[in-house]
Amino acid sequence: MIHRVVQFALRQRALILLLVALITIGGVISFVHMPVDAYPDLSPPMVEVITQWPGHAAEEIERLVTVPTEVEMNGVPQMSVMRSISLYGLSDVIMTFNDGTDDYFAREVVFQRLSEVTYPQGVTPTLSPLASPSGLVYRYVLQSPDRTAQELKTYEDWVVEREYKQVNGVADDSGFGGTVMQYQVLLDPAKLYAYHLTVPTVIQQLSVNNSNAGGGFYAQGDQSYYVRGLGLVQNTSDIGNIVVGSQNGVPIRIRDVGEVAIGNAPRLGQFGFNKTDDAVEGVIMMRRGEQTQNVLQSVEAKTRDLNEHVLPPDIKVLPYYDRSDLVQLTINTVEHNMLLGMALVLLVLMAFIVSVRAAVIVALTIPLSLLFSFIFLHAEGIPANLLSIGAIDFGILIDGTLVMAENIFRELGAREGKEYNLNEVIRSAAKDVDRPVFYSVAVIIAGYLPIYALSGPSGKLFKPMADTMAIALVGALIFTLTLVPVLCSYWFKKGVHERVNKPFEWVRARYAVLLDWCLDHPRSTMFSATIIFAATLLLVPFIGEEFMPHLDEGALWVRATMPYTVSFDTASKFSPQVRDILLKYPMVTDVGSELGRPDDGTDPTGFFNDEFYVGLKPYDDATWKTGSIHTKAELTDDIQKQLTAFPGVIFNYTQPAEDAVDEALTGLKSALAVKIYGPDLDTLQSKALDIKRRLSEVPGFTELTVVRELGQPSLLIDVDRDKIARYGINVADVEAIVQAAVGGQAATQVIQGEKLFDLVVRMKPEFRENATQIGNLLVGTPSGQQIPLSELANIHEASGASFVYRENNSRYIGVQYSIEGRDLQSAVVAGQRSIKDIAQSLPAGYRLTWGGEYDELLQAKHQMEFIGPLAVLIIFMILFALYGNFKFPLTIAFGVLMTGPVGALIALKLTHTPFSVSSGLGLLALLGVSVETAVILVSYINKLRLENKDIRTATREASLLRLRPIMMTALVACLGLLPAALSTGIGSDTQRPFAIVIVAGVVSRLLLGFFVNPVLYEMVAKDGDVLQV
Repeated sequence: MIHRVVQFALRQRALILLLVALITIGGVISFVHMPVDAYPDLSPPMVEVITQWPGHAAEEIERLVTVPTEVEMNGVPQMSVMRSISLYGLSDVIMTFNDGTDDYFAREVVFQRLSEVTYPQGVTPTLSPLASPSGLVYRYVLQSPDRTAQELKTYEDWVVEREYKQVNGVADDSGFGGTVMQYQVLLDPAKLYAYHLTVPTVIQQLSVNNSNAGGGFYAQGDQSYYVRGLGLVQNTSDIGNIVVGSQNGVPIRIRDVGEVAIGNAPRLGQFGFNKTDDAVEGVIMMRRGEQTQNVLQSVEAKTRDLNEHVLPPDIKVLPYYDRSDLVQLTINTVEHNMLLGMALVLLVLMAFIVSVRAAVIVALTIPLSLLFSFIFLHAEGIPANLLSIGAIDFGILIDGTLVMAENIFRELGAREGKEYNLNEVIRSAAKDVDRPVFYSVAVIIAGYLPIYALSGPSGKLFKPMADTMAIALVGALIFTLTLVPVLCSYWFKKGVHERVNKPFEWVRARYAVLLDWCLDHPRSTMFSATIIFAATLLLVPFIGEEFMPHLDEGALWVRATMPYTVSFDTASKFSPQVRDILLKYPMVTDVGSELGRPDDGTDPTGFFNDEFYVGLKPYDDATWKTGSIHTKAELTDDIQKQLTAFPGVIFNYTQPAEDAVDEALTGLKSALAVKIYGPDLDTLQSKALDIKRRLSEVPGFTELTVVRELGQPSLLIDVDRDKIARYGINVADVEAIVQAAVGGQAATQVIQGEKLFDLVVRMKPEFRENATQIGNLLVGTPSGQQIPLSELANIHEASGASFVYRENNSRYIGVQYSIEGRDLQSAVVAGQRSIKDIAQSLPAGYRLTWGGEYDELLQAKHQMEFIGPLAVLIIFMILFALYGNFKFPLTIAFGVLMTGPVGALIALKLTHTPFSVSSGLGLLALLGVSVETAVILVSYINKLRLENKDIRTATREASLLRLRPIMMTALVACLGLLPAALSTGIGSDTQRPFAIVIVAGVVSRLLLGFFVNPVLYEMVAKDGDVLQV
């Protein structure tokens, strides 16, 4: 059946060339239009409910907003985990769904259930935009030589943000920095007292004196006139003239009891950029499922339009983070590795075959098979990324082609000077290897198939690579059976002169001597191989484990954690100092600082949290080659030394996109955390501090931070119900005064064109700056009296909760940490031993887990324990179909398992590369490649035995005759990924362990398999075996 494909191709050569031309054109078109990204989106579907309730403490937010939301969301279909954070003025509930859940289905179910939640009056929840944590693709800063931060913030909120949200594929543009403009009525309590007015009265009068009315219409002659009543306030003068009461017939206006000013809402955060302390930035999030390149092209076009046509000439949008830069750097790394790998492969072909035409025929399969895969990938909407293209081994792609072309070349060379029919010789030579080639490619594909059984981040990361490789291998097989024979029939019409390859002949002569010894001493050979294999297995405990290598994004994200009760004024003085230190490094381009949280509540944190974006120049820039800092790791170490000047501040280092993904993974601002669950915050914090102290003594644990949920100073106003009852006042009256006078209460809104600004009533600052002044605030009674607040309530200071973290309806506290100087697995095991007694002595109702990346590692290990045997089983079934018995498949499998992992394990140890999902999948791919080399040998031995040669003769001759194609397939597979294994460029981190395993494993397979497989075959072969080629 397989041979008929070759026969058809030789009969229809013109048709084959035409089809190849069409595939080439289709592949080029697909590649041009196929989107490219640095890496796939690894996060699961998520829905976030953000609810802001200004002025309320974390425990109130938890009790009245967060818990009711969680209760209603329990049991949402496909939800895997529900986390929440309650803090001052904000509730953030995040629901994570199983992979494969439709995003719009999840949002619709959550939206429907929100309508069933009973919230306090005036509280309205919102769903965050449909974006993933890694969807941050663009950051920009608004710059102007003379505008204030408040003016720039107004332009950001009402002009720039709207423009970017129009771009197809943009989920959100979140502004950060500047101040939100407000119209403010600042009241004087003495004047209120003098006029016998209360704060609620002022708020009510402002509300009812700011509206337009519709009066219907009337007809006059042939026309209709609409009647409109105009009463909207336009400016501060209009507000000041509003009448709030009268005294002795004289109207009392707002300006009589206070001042009207344009101010700003209380700050929740601040953004600084380079030397500007108070700047305004925008953060653009891409909608889930969109293609990065396409979205960024539209965003960049919108930026040009804003700068040229929309914004005033003195305001410019300056982008300082663009994901397309990372994409381009990744593409450059991949292109370099691809071109170098192809060059090395071509060099091997030239060195062994010593024929330019034969080498070109084989090498043509590389671009053609890739173009073939691009057609299918583009049709399925699968974007190209670092792993889907960068981790392709071109040597593996052409292994089958190489075997086919080498056999045809050898057969034609053997007939030099003789009469022969070219097509018949090609058919005969192809027939010798077409079946082994077909099954060899099937075996290699089988090595990639178990990737589809992976779930979670590892599955999303590597499935595109499996798609590309499987389709490209199918394409390579098609070209091997069709195009290679056709090209040989055209290019070898004048015959083939096989030149003597002296270096290879020397190698073959030495190999023959060693092979004869091994065949004569099978027990010694197998004993030696077993000892080598066992010795390398001893390295396993010293290699270590991690979940996934971290992709270098070419930028730094530095997080500073200050004391949790720090004030805004103190924290805002810290940011410029750190930015100045970071900007002194010559390889740093820009530094942006984000203190606190944005006004839209999308990042639930406080003033203690200060995050710095550090843009870096490309690693080939001269600034990295001069001075004492040459790598990103050295830069991080030096920055840490400089930042020790800030005692009491903990610094963590990660990357922009990685930081967002880590936070989504753990619910904390860290990729690794120990979580203690339980009902009482005091107990949780006590246990967390104990765990932190223990872990600080374990080697490898660094950047240990306890998320301090308690310790927030609060001024409590405890209303005395007996006292308020005497005056006919209720609790709501007292709380209204506190809220409006201290925190401020929006009475109405001032409309300016399409812009809306709150009109807020507050006391003047000098009447609300401390507990005494707040106690002097006056509360109106039904009889017209005004009583000081201190006579109606017990005012005292206390400590409360800063944050309340919850997961699946249970409170928890996190101990965040990083691992340096050792692998994740061994460090966590040591950490678990150090806190074993604490974990066992937790009170009833409390529990402890190790979450984040370590949990992902455990899940990946369980999956690998399943897919590893699955890959072996699939390969074994293919080999059984090829040979029709169990003997030869078992022999091949045993030989491969004894020789392939040897080099892989040694290389992982020597390069200090921990075992990860990437290296594990490399072992599976190595398994397929290694089996292929064994199939080439075993099939040829069987062919010679079918020609009536005895077992020893067939084994020896086949080993020597197949030495060249086996060496070539092994070397091209090795050299095809060698650049990726040695690469240190941006984007190479994730593919490097995969490449290291294959390169080193193929080398050990080449050195040991040459002897182990022939010996194993001869040991099990018997006369009368079922022989199939």
